Amino acid sequence: MARKDSEDQKRSMSVMFRGRAIFKPLNTGWIDEHVACVREWIANIFFYTKNGTTIMIDAGYNYERLREKMGWLDIDPASIRHILITHQDTDHVGALERDSELLFKDATVYIGEIENRYLTGETRRRVIHGLYKLPMVQTDNRRVLLRDGEVFHIGDIKIECILVPGHTWGHLVYLIDDTYLFTGDTIWFGADGGYSFISTLAEDNELAVQSLASLEANIRARDRRIVVITGHTGWSDDLDYAFAHREEICRPFTRHYSDPKAPYDGYEESDDTEENARRGLLARQDTGAFEAGKAPDYGNWMPKSMVVGAAAGAAALGVSGAVVLGKASQENCAAGKLIGAALTAGSVGAGAFAIYSHVAHRAFSYDGRRQLSKQIVEGTAGYVTLPAGGVGLDVGCGSGALTIACAKRNPDADLVGCDIWSGAYKTVFSQRVCETNAKAEGVANVRFVPGNAVKLPFADESFDAVTSNYVYHNIVGHDKQKLLMETLRVLKKGGTFAIHDLMSEARYGDMAAFVRLLKEQGCEDVRLIDTTRGLFMGRAEAILLGLGGSKLLVGRK
Repeated sequence: MARKDSEDQKRSMSVMFRGRAIFKPLNTGWIDEHVACVREWIANIFFYTKNGTTIMIDAGYNYERLREKMGWLDIDPASIRHILITHQDTDHVGALERDSELLFKDATVYIGEIENRYLTGETRRRVIHGLYKLPMVQTDNRRVLLRDGEVFHIGDIKIECILVPGHTWGHLVYLIDDTYLFTGDTIWFGADGGYSFISTLAEDNELAVQSLASLEANIRARDRRIVVITGHTGWSDDLDYAFAHREEICRPFTRHYSDPKAPYDGYEESDDTEENARRGLLARQDTGAFEAGKAPDYGNWMPKSMVVGAAAGAAALGVSGAVVLGKASQENCAAGKLIGAALTAGSVGAGAFAIYSHVAHRAFSYDGRRQLSKQIVEGTAGYVTLPAGGVGLDVGCGSGALTIACAKRNPDADLVGCDIWSGAYKTVFSQRVCETNAKAEGVANVRFVPGNAVKLPFADESFDAVTSNYVYHNIVGHDKQKLLMETLRVLKKGGTFAIHDLMSEARYGDMAAFVRLLKEQGCEDVRLIDTTRGLFMGRAEAILLGLGGSKLLVGRK
């Protein structure tokens, strides 16, 4: 399997899974003092360090940025002498291929004796329910073949091999130092817990489910804290969460097993930066349940009332048109026929808008399949970082969604949400709604106050971070760049900002020049990210839903 095959998979998998919120890899960084990871598009590779020895778990894609990202972790590729392979899929062995950069050409590779049959050609790897054969992997590394239950040591590091066939025939997971379980493609973490991995990529789904049940029994019998680390969906040390749905398979094309934290296109990785890699530890999957019995209600950017109103209008116009046309035909009245035709045409137009409104309402719904608004909120919150004891501000907080998301990501800080709660959404969004949603989410480090983005009721340099989502384009008659400067006015030196909006030139003017201005004024790491290129949505979807020109302005003051 050559680098071309990795690139081909990137293109095909991006199209296949885009918008399905399936892959949510960790960004490059450290889980704790022993475990680090590198993000390669939708996949993670891991490094385990103990007493001066570092081993690698899986070798990722044939990925041209691997050396660079390892540098963010201060890990020298030449120091890697031992690599554990869970299975031989494209995104787990690519760095060992003959046409790779050969960063690990002198490393010993450890792989299951059954899995090794894929590498020798005795068995061909099949996906999409056996319909497609993956290209063979060509590698020249020295191999050590492993068996189920085998225990061995590399330096002071203890490694136990556990066979979990199903995704591939010889898939192994590795329990390292009786604490860290590297599961490869055995478990898929959804919003509500772990499932058997993606159905379309398995050799035998029934066998995969059986293997996951056996793995759970094996791990729970040890009666100790074990960190479960997946290849594509993060980590957790909550076994109830990790094995919550062990008898159920993630079937992305028959039921949408989406997670709002997953990126729209997992192959878009602009948020994976060296700054973030060095900033702090990578959070586990959110395994906490709502403390209150009621789920939060963040509303919908396309209100149901608009959908119902458009449908009712279409029906009324249609009935009126039919009545007028019928009467005009009986009386042979030309004027009546014209009026009836106009009413009928209006009915068609209103009906089309009703259909569009229904599609948009479903896309934006927090409880629906696409959950676009939730994904945008969670994605924007991912750029908001606060120090312990710090305070952040969310401008135009609406129903409190972004404020609460930022508070959950920064539990040692406080968030303030401000809004005037007026205009088209005043009957849906309010200070009380925000407070109710925070209670439903079990979030206490937030408060909500009245505040106008045109003139914020806060002193200069009051907050350690500022954020906003789709607010300023609604403020008619005000220069948008001046609104941005007003928000940055209340940000402390060294504080971060993440502002997402419809930043078309018609609304905002020359934003490239504005970015240059911020840099001239001393702001650092300033970026203007087009979020319609896979980060939150695709370009066509953005245009369809009226979100064309969506951009995220991030940086540090």
